[in-house]
Amino acid sequence: MLLSAIGEDISPAFIEAVTGFALGASLERNDILFFDNCLSSPEKGISIAFKTLGFDVIEKASKIDERIPLDELRQDLARSPVLLGPLDMGYLTYLPNHRFLGGCDHYVLALEMNETDILLHDPAGYPFVRLSLEQLEPAWRAERIAWSCGAYRYWTSPVRTSNPDADEIYQRAVRLFISAYKEQHVAAGEHNIVGKRAILSKADQIRNGTITDGEKGHLLHFAFSLGARRALDFSSFFQGRDDGLAELKEEQARLFGQCHTLAASDDWVGAADMLEQLAHIEQEIETAILAAGGS
Repeated sequence: MLLSAIGEDISPAFIEAVTGFALGASLERNDILFFDNCLSSPEKGISIAFKTLGFDVIEKASKIDERIPLDELRQDLARSPVLLGPLDMGYLTYLPNHRFLGGCDHYVLALEMNETDILLHDPAGYPFVRLSLEQLEPAWRAERIAWSCGAYRYWTSPVRTSNPDADEIYQRAVRLFISAYKEQHVAAGEHNIVGKRAILSKADQIRNGTITDGEKGHLLHFAFSLGARRALDFSSFFQGRDDGLAELKEEQARLFGQCHTLAASDDWVGAADMLEQLAHIEQEIETAILAAGGS
């Protein structure tokens, strides 16, 4: 959305893939299963994607104990739309179910603001919604989003500084994917588990009845559906360049969908069986991406 403001038409699915964030799986955060690069974050991925695609973008952030930079934001909005995030969805009162989303991260495009509220375009299906500045402050401070560094982060005024062709962008992204997988295993060491082992461990917890209701909600309302969409984004990214990986990612998306279907009907034993299949295909994807470094 931010890039479209300067006439650049790049699909969100493509940008999602080149962030490199949604690769792997881990139990790094309070033993909760996440299907992403536990060493990175969406905000780091966004900055990487801008550089990979050939853009310089002004990125700003504050310390968690600093005041919300409303004057600075207002000045930047006079020049360009602004990408805000992460925001804590629990404070986004225009979302009908915001009360159940506390601590979930989100990114929106800010368009303009006045003395009392801010006009946003929310890609979750809420264009031109308004949020009071009173609610913006805790949402944007994002204290409950543990992986985020600092507060009040935003990106503005993108400028294209290079024109990498499709081959160069692809190679840059693949190098990032390889590095992400390697770094996950180095950081995990002997005590933390990632990838296939992390997913199998969670399947065992489900069967043993040691998974909490809170994590069931995390998987049902967030991780499974988002995993499916992100897997399809990667499948599209690999299509025509590595059809084997494209097919693996599509199959992964199908398994995520089955996990969600079973969890939604409270068949958690069935979901555990699907997680086992997800674990094995995750290993196949990791092996194929690491092998791409020698191709």
